[in-house]
Amino acid sequence: MTGIFESITRVAIEEILMSYTRKSKFGYILPEESLSELSDEIVNLVVTSRNLKEAGDKLLAQGVNPGRNQNQSSKF
Repeated sequence: MTGIFESITRVAIEEILMSYTRKSKFGYILPEESLSELSDEIVNLVVTSRNLKEAGDKLLAQGVNPGRNQNQSSKF
């Protein structure tokens, strides 16, 4: 069973590919002028994914209440 992150990534990649390819009777064709734009989109997806992972890891490492002093007691 695939995870939610993998499913979302797969959909994002498909959307990127579909926006730069053309459908033909033989399948999909990537025009030469679209190749660099497609490459840029894929790189942006990877960079964004890494940035989100780093931010998530940082948030998890800080804990649920990162600004709260550990010595303070909970008000709830």
